Amino acid sequence: MRLSVVAIIAGALVVCSAALASAADPLVSYVDAASLARLRSGQVIKAEMPANGAPTLLPMLDAADPIRQDVRALGPTVGAELLAILPGGRAALDTPQGFLALSNALLAVSTMKGINYWSVSRGKETPLFLQSFAVESAQSTEPIADPVLDAVPGQRDLFTLQEDNSFGKNTYAERFTVTSAYVHVKTENLSAITFLLVPVVSPRGLVSHVIVIPAGTDALFYGLVYMKSNVPLGDRNHRVQSLENRLTAMAGWVNGRLAAARPAAAPQ
Repeated sequence: MRLSVVAIIAGALVVCSAALASAADPLVSYVDAASLARLRSGQVIKAEMPANGAPTLLPMLDAADPIRQDVRALGPTVGAELLAILPGGRAALDTPQGFLALSNALLAVSTMKGINYWSVSRGKETPLFLQSFAVESAQSTEPIADPVLDAVPGQRDLFTLQEDNSFGKNTYAERFTVTSAYVHVKTENLSAITFLLVPVVSPRGLVSHVIVIPAGTDALFYGLVYMKSNVPLGDRNHRVQSLENRLTAMAGWVNGRLAAARPAAAPQ
């Protein structure tokens, strides 16, 4: 009897300590406690978005409802989400200086050239983006320098031209929104995506959202990509896995950019 009481007390202490740790976590305002525990243990959480469905992993912030409305308005045929914590370094990013550095690191779209992802169709690691650069307008094909923000909060719209191994060469519209809590990047295609000269995705039919929430020296990464196809998808699981792999590559790119964004730590 005494041992069972001790076991009950020990179990209660474990639960209480976990709850206290969650309550003290700066990300608890954005993610439910169960998901946060999984993320803090090093897990990456992925989810398929059902046809004409809604995202399920969106962090709890003011951008969530507009994103859900965007999804409903398009009525995508397939989509995927990814949620992960990107471990940080010595200096915090959740400061005005850190937010500005982070924003400009993510605006450096030219650095996306050459990032790798796992190609489901090829069964091997392969470059995702063969080309990636900012352009002056939706009609331009000449690269310009990566844009730079001077202050945050702020918003910046830009056009990019990217050639990737899945969707070919296309022009995209990107909107960078920087608040006091997160950086949100929405990207959508402006040119029709074709396969063997057949348009399979209409303009603005391929959309992605990337949200980065700095929290101390770490950052929460949320990625969502979805599309409305004009033709049958074929193997749906194949499509979902391909989209998830794109998000995994994007999370890796953001993680690499965090090093470039992180301001120098104060001298000890």
